[in-house]
Amino acid sequence: MRLLRTLAPLLLVASLATACGSGSSSTPGGAGGSTTPTSGGTTGTTASGQLELRPVYARYATGVPLGPQVPKALLDAMSSQACPMDPAELQGMLMECDAGKTVFLLKDPVVTGDVTKAHIHQIGHKNLYFLRLTLDPTAAATLDSDAQSMVGTELAFCFGGSVITSVIVDPHFSAERLTITGSYTKAQATKLAGQITAS
Repeated sequence: MRLLRTLAPLLLVASLATACGSGSSSTPGGAGGSTTPTSGGTTGTTASGQLELRPVYARYATGVPLGPQVPKALLDAMSSQACPMDPAELQGMLMECDAGKTVFLLKDPVVTGDVTKAHIHQIGHKNLYFLRLTLDPTAAATLDSDAQSMVGTELAFCFGGSVITSVIVDPHFSAERLTITGSYTKAQATKLAGQITAS
């Protein structure tokens, strides 16, 4: 029960972007909509191939735009985007989908890579697992510092060309509590942990 109470805030927001815990992971599909596909490089509008934590500018599920008052041109591009997709640049931001076909428009990453450990933990007695991440000290300090000005912001966990989950930053958010939740079996969680730490 103590574990479930600890996870409650994260589980509440896990439904915002469930990710590849359902078995679909980092296999991008063809892009659609009026976007410019990204190519190589390490700029903020390019997927790096590593785990990235990116603030969410806006996101769009069918008929449900979420975020600030999104300009019509951006909303039209997001609403016409087919998922899955290759990561694409849209007006200086990165556009990616999650496994639930929600389209995210993402700002520059706060953290890229820097995961030194990814431990899997069981939730209750079911075949349901989450990952607890450890960042290197420099990245952890950067995240903790930035998080102070990000309270209320949705933070997306991006890996393999898609959003795998997202959380709302609250006053208690810290690098020590960095967790990836979703509908992961033990095998899926173990595989994702290996991929994240190897990238």
